[in-house]
Amino acid sequence: MFDGLVLTPLTATVFFVILVFCGRGFRQNWKAQEDGWVLRGWLYAIPVLISFTALAFVPMEFG
Repeated sequence: MFDGLVLTPLTATVFFVILVFCGRGFRQNWKAQEDGWVLRGWLYAIPVLISFTALAFVPMEFG
């Protein structure tokens, strides 16, 4: 089903940037714990989860 699914270096870089910035936003949101922080935490955590899963389990193609 997913035999042709690979990450290019550009796609992997985009996922990594999303992972870094959303992860930082999640951490800052968690530390501040202002009103509505749980919803904002989920909004940051979902892209982090998708990016991490893609980087961890989808093979990269070089060349």
